[in-house]
Amino acid sequence: MDQLITLRTLPVSALMQKDFKTIKGSCTVAEALQIMKSTKQSGLVVEPRNEDDCYGIVTEKDILEKVIDPGEDVHRDPWNTPVFQIMSKPIISINPALRVKYALRLMKRTNVRRLTVMENDKVLGVLNMTDVLHAVEELPVHDDHVAL
Repeated sequence: MDQLITLRTLPVSALMQKDFKTIKGSCTVAEALQIMKSTKQSGLVVEPRNEDDCYGIVTEKDILEKVIDPGEDVHRDPWNTPVFQIMSKPIISINPALRVKYALRLMKRTNVRRLTVMENDKVLGVLNMTDVLHAVEELPVHDDHVAL
């Protein structure tokens, strides 16, 4: 239990993905899918178009819900739909020093699965719920909690 408490109080910088990928909003959904497949990432940070713009994010869920099966009267082609038309924007960002437990609470409250970790208007990483679950899986197993 002590390890779990320690994990919950870690700064998000300890668990965030530092090797995240970015994409331009003008790239197509098909290009985004190629990058996701080759890097095994479920979301990409979308770069701002200019200094007055903000970051966005495109996820597998965005693609599934807004391109693959957007509804009866909507038809989008992944090879001709630019990412900026389906991305989530603005993104929810957090400071790298924020504790994991507060990041999880923010995800729950805002109904998102990932947060962008930023400092001085620069993206440092991405924290998603899966990163936290993987960290929990890595915690040592206590013999008295193992089911036989």
